Amino acid sequence: MVLGLVISLVAALAAIILQDDLREKLGTNYYILSLAIIGCVLLVLSGYLWDRTLLARVKALGTQAKAAQPDLGPDEPAKDEEVGHDEIIGLARQIERMARSLQRVEASYRGIVEDQFDLICRYKPDGTLTFVNGAYCRFYGKKRSELIGTPFAGMATSSKIPWNSDPAVQTYEQEIKTPAATTWLQWIVREIYDNDRRLVEYQAVAHDITARKMAEVALLRAKDAAEAANRAKGEFLAIVSHEIRNPISGVIGFANLLEGSALTPEQREYVNLIRNSGDSLLFLINDILDFSKIEAGKIELENEPFSPRTCIEEVMAFFRPKAAAANLSLDTRVAPDVPAVVSGDVYRLRQILINVVGNAVKFTKRGGVVLQLEAVAPDDLSDTLLLRFTVHDTGIGISAEQAARLFKPYVQAEPGTTRRYGGTGLGLIICKRLAELMGGTIWVESTPGVGSKFFFVIRVRLAAPVGVPA
Repeated sequence: MVLGLVISLVAALAAIILQDDLREKLGTNYYILSLAIIGCVLLVLSGYLWDRTLLARVKALGTQAKAAQPDLGPDEPAKDEEVGHDEIIGLARQIERMARSLQRVEASYRGIVEDQFDLICRYKPDGTLTFVNGAYCRFYGKKRSELIGTPFAGMATSSKIPWNSDPAVQTYEQEIKTPAATTWLQWIVREIYDNDRRLVEYQAVAHDITARKMAEVALLRAKDAAEAANRAKGEFLAIVSHEIRNPISGVIGFANLLEGSALTPEQREYVNLIRNSGDSLLFLINDILDFSKIEAGKIELENEPFSPRTCIEEVMAFFRPKAAAANLSLDTRVAPDVPAVVSGDVYRLRQILINVVGNAVKFTKRGGVVLQLEAVAPDDLSDTLLLRFTVHDTGIGISAEQAARLFKPYVQAEPGTTRRYGGTGLGLIICKRLAELMGGTIWVESTPGVGSKFFFVIRVRLAAPVGVPA
């Protein structure tokens, strides 16, 4: 139809142009009529092109709406044939079906949100609530209409905790105290942006963590009670050990006095048994006393100048008679860079050395024991120095599994050790705790049947050799 109209107008324009007498008759009106016909032709063509372009755009929009439309279900099929008959009406129906589908999806998600036990809400950047779910209303005991437009209750908190690396998400805990009880909520707040990345809202979800908080408090109280009981046990052991040590020392002292008097061979044998039993019991009491003091935190370290070389020589001299009786060699090796004088607790150092060297001599049947001393520079720039002691023996050795539990209280390398070699199982744990108190540690490397190497490190201060005993 449009093409026929254009052809008619063009034919009329041609007829007018070809009649010269008509130009003379009409005069100026001839040109006006010709321009009017040309304008009509152009107007019809423009309208036709605009209509085709508009229809193409409407069809593309309908295709996009169909693609974006969710599943309608069997009761409402899409009517694509309507688009072919009337583009505008088909697009309108597509949009109508799409709106109904969106309503169903919104109702579904709203039902999911309403059925949650967690508190869910949305609020503006100024804190004004724009949405709350049923759990939020029940928690605060108000209707939805009373809460919308009021300030978000979870903003008044400062107990923030890290959650993840997303800057748009934060989490924090809020304590809510009421006359009846105390409730803890953990909020997860997410920022909501529009297409231009402008912050429009916050979405907040709160989970009730009151039960977890109560469990944490109960666990902390139980831990404090256990630590208090352990400290009380340590103090009790320290007091009892100290009270037992006094009469034992008296028994040993009187046995020594009695040994110096005129005795028959049988009586002298009995006195020696009394003294040896007293010495063993005193050694046991001293171990228990030291361990209980360490557990109760009653150990105080001294800080006096002493000579490391003199200390290890005194310890080795103490064991030389016993080693000679067992036909064992004792040797010391001191590195040249070990200072002549350092500052620390020489009494506790001697106690560690006596325990470690004593075990080495006790568990070695042939060969010998070597005590080595080295100086190690610390990692920091302080005026301290690390002394590394190595006790190497050629004794029975222990396995890796036995070494793993060697530095635990009341534990020995094997069950029969106490019966065959004696001991309480406290010596090495005391050495470990003392080494740690002195800024170091202790460990062992051993091979069954070959021997063992005990290493321990302590931290000492550099000191001038003034007033150090020779």
